Amino acid sequence: MNKVNEVSLSSAVTADDSVCQQSSIDLRIVDEIVERCGRGPEAAIPILQAIQSHFRYLPQEALERVCELTQVRPAQLIGVATFYGQFRFRPVGQHIIRVCHGTACHVKGAPRIQESLERHLRIPHGEDTDPEGIFTIEKVACLGCCTLAPVIQIDHLTYGRLTPTKVPKVLADFLHHVKEGIPHDELLGGTDGTAQGEIRVGLGSCCQAQGSRQVFERVKSLAAVAGVPVRVKRVGCVGICHQTPLVEVIPKRGQPRVYSRVQPEDVPAIIHRHFRPKNFFARLHYGWQRWLDHLLGDVDEDKLTPQPLDVRDPPVEAFLGR
Repeated sequence: MNKVNEVSLSSAVTADDSVCQQSSIDLRIVDEIVERCGRGPEAAIPILQAIQSHFRYLPQEALERVCELTQVRPAQLIGVATFYGQFRFRPVGQHIIRVCHGTACHVKGAPRIQESLERHLRIPHGEDTDPEGIFTIEKVACLGCCTLAPVIQIDHLTYGRLTPTKVPKVLADFLHHVKEGIPHDELLGGTDGTAQGEIRVGLGSCCQAQGSRQVFERVKSLAAVAGVPVRVKRVGCVGICHQTPLVEVIPKRGQPRVYSRVQPEDVPAIIHRHFRPKNFFARLHYGWQRWLDHLLGDVDEDKLTPQPLDVRDPPVEAFLGR
């Protein structure tokens, strides 16, 4: 075991103005992490990751406790923690805003987006978290959404093609998602374990650039109206960007289908092709919705535009078949 005064751990991190003192740290959590990850020097990174995962930063008291319980010397621990950019010595906000500063985003004005975020959130110069502790801004090298530059990601929601004037609307939209408790994967139409299948909507950068967010929202709303117990999932890039937006339907019975170049007006026909409402009132409501869509010209099930990829593009289907 190491004595903390072997190297001044507190002075090492405080000199960098990187530690925020906190008076009440539950050190039992640290004990459990050490017991789980190990006590040798090779356990330093897993221990730090686990501590940060729990506390959302690396409290000084927790680091001192690690040095007391393990064979990791303070100099080693602080060296690892300061070397990797993933570790933080100050508390973070409730939500992380990652601002992409990759080449495409930089050219499209990422620095101005970050300045607008800092100004709108009243973040003091040299700091990264707003005074209320709600948002923390992180500068990242690339989010992989170059087609949407400039891009930011708030927790797991991506916003692209931003301008400084759009920043307040983006923050308001995200807080609306949080307030409404909108999950990333939603079981619509029933929660009794009788789901009829799964609908996966691609929300990679290219898909979003072609309007997949609107397709995703249309799938959720229509599935809810139809009363169809189906899980609606957002998925990332599958590597066939020339066919976006992509929708994959996996019914409980029958063969999965992948639809390409899907538009919001195509969604009713896709859902009707694979799923049916379970009860009379849901069928009546759904029938009314479909009739209204026909009346407004939003859907023509006899001329469904997005054909399954095994018909339109056999090489792609061969690639995705496994």
